[in-house]
Amino acid sequence: MNKTSRLISALMTLALGILFVVLKAEVIGVALTVLGVLLIVVGVLDVIRKAVTSGVIKAALGVAVLVIGWLLIDIAVKILGIVLLVYGVLELIKRLTAKKKGVKLWTVVLGLIEPVLCIVASVFLITSGGSALGVAVLVSGVVFMVEGILGIIAALGTK
Repeated sequence: MNKTSRLISALMTLALGILFVVLKAEVIGVALTVLGVLLIVVGVLDVIRKAVTSGVIKAALGVAVLVIGWLLIDIAVKILGIVLLVYGVLELIKRLTAKKKGVKLWTVVLGLIEPVLCIVASVFLITSGGSALGVAVLVSGVVFMVEGILGIIAALGTK
């Protein structure tokens, strides 16, 4: 990639990060709306091209995304929370019951951090639902902003 392309890519990444930080959870609503409308448009185009079955399915999915998109996301977040909880508990049990001879205490404590963080994150996902998405979008936005700034610095520093 040349310098101009890298600079444009970095600027777009920075803009996306700013958008995520400013809009937070509304970004998900916009994405759901755009996805739903695109599915409907593609479905209609398929029907026009005589691919009726796939067109109707795509259009129906588009309507479903527009009508029940947030419900589906909330269900997915709850399922993710439950899976993370099960993983965290099982990993915590495995690490607590493992026989460790000659291992220092701080190593054992560090090994317990991951499962405990998984359990805490799972409880947050299960109980908060939509606000967890807002936090995830905010964190993603900050990461995109940092990535964009680093990309701009890298692009301007190259020949």
